[in-house]
Amino acid sequence: MKDRTHSLPSFSAWLNKGFDLRQHAAQMTDARLHPEISPASVLLALFHAFVFRLPSFQQLDSELGHCSLQHWIGAERPFRDDTLRYSLCGFDLGPLETMLVEVNRRFKRGKVFDQGRVQGRLVAALDGIEVLSSFSRPCENCLQRRVTRKDQAGRKIEQTQYYHRAVGCQMIHSRVKPFLAFEWLQPGEGEETAALRLLRRLPQQYGTRCFDLLLLDALYAQAAVLELAQKSGWEVVISLKQNSRDWYQSAVRLFARRPPEDSCSESQDHKIYRVQLWDTEGLPFSIDHPEPVRVVRSEEVLERNRFRESQSEVHSTNHEWLWITTLPSSAFPCKAIRQLGHQRWKNENNGWMDLTKHWAFQHGFLHACQHRPKPRTPSGQREPVPNGGLAAVTLIWLIAAALSGCFVLRHSKLARRDHLTAVAVAAQLHAWISKAPPSIRAPDSGPGATPDRSAAPLRLPLQPAAAGTCLFPGFSAAVSSF
Repeated sequence: MKDRTHSLPSFSAWLNKGFDLRQHAAQMTDARLHPEISPASVLLALFHAFVFRLPSFQQLDSELGHCSLQHWIGAERPFRDDTLRYSLCGFDLGPLETMLVEVNRRFKRGKVFDQGRVQGRLVAALDGIEVLSSFSRPCENCLQRRVTRKDQAGRKIEQTQYYHRAVGCQMIHSRVKPFLAFEWLQPGEGEETAALRLLRRLPQQYGTRCFDLLLLDALYAQAAVLELAQKSGWEVVISLKQNSRDWYQSAVRLFARRPPEDSCSESQDHKIYRVQLWDTEGLPFSIDHPEPVRVVRSEEVLERNRFRESQSEVHSTNHEWLWITTLPSSAFPCKAIRQLGHQRWKNENNGWMDLTKHWAFQHGFLHACQHRPKPRTPSGQREPVPNGGLAAVTLIWLIAAALSGCFVLRHSKLARRDHLTAVAVAAQLHAWISKAPPSIRAPDSGPGATPDRSAAPLRLPLQPAAAGTCLFPGFSAAVSSF
């Protein structure tokens, strides 16, 4: 009977045939001199660890003892987690970024992004996340802030907290939702500065048509962002919040005395939304950027049942939403703008939350790691290389998440037939590593002979034998004599 579980050989064959994984791995370099374990093996080891959803380097350390995993990553011998740390801290980030771009380019050529288009447009979302924070372990790239906390005695004290924050751009309209790019905040700059740097880099890597519509948070409601989007040919939908006080209050006053243009009701997950919509076009964005924009307002009443004292009662909450957009009302009515505005939460739920919950994204791998290569400087002294371990691990994370998601949602017939989740597929691939190859014992030397149980079992060869060659001549002789 055919095996009904996923296997690592089939997964690796799909990766190498469709995305040239081993060819990309061969391009990796690090700061070590004449390493015994190649950077390609280090990359493949960590890539498989993330595919298996392993939460730490220590668990990967134990898995590297399996000969099957050593074979698939091209390592001649098992190695420890200190080799991973030493190599990744000095990893060259350029080939990793090129690999992420090439994976997403192949997604688009393979029409992975075609399903779920919004009126023919590809939709991406951009938002930031805090990756890690610490009060005791800083590195040279950490951001700093003063935080009030309580000590063991319950007294309020103020301490310096070190943290890392980044901005990511993700495709959100399709079933497969890969990240296109990732940008770290540098000390002394805000999130909007890193976002502009990332948006300027996207046309150079993917071209201006990598997506058509960009969903943004209220933090990016700035003239520089709109100018860059207009230059690149992107339409935008920006959520407004009360932290953008001037814009928010002006929009509220604009719709205060007007009846709604449209209203609707919809049911979703045992909830009922009663919506009223307002829409206005031709408003100048700002004095510095007087380009006309469109403002859409939504007042929503959410009704759902709650149990209080063993009785079900209807509970209602009121919500107000405001969006700025450059989309025309002829193609996108206010109902479509509302749906797009709420789709930005897919970046939170299917992006950051999924990475944090199922991929140990906020584990803080290699943050402030001191075990780094120390090449000689022109003066002859040895100095440690800048720590790029966290950035390297994050890029490998994003590559593994993109390829795993595409394998489960687009390629695997078993996942569709058996309704398997991505976590279940990862568990099956991980379980394949522990499956030892079947032992084959040579036949007895004569009639009545007792088999030698202590002898080491024969193993199947890794390479197929040539045509006409018998793999087990002793077995053939026994059969012929019988």
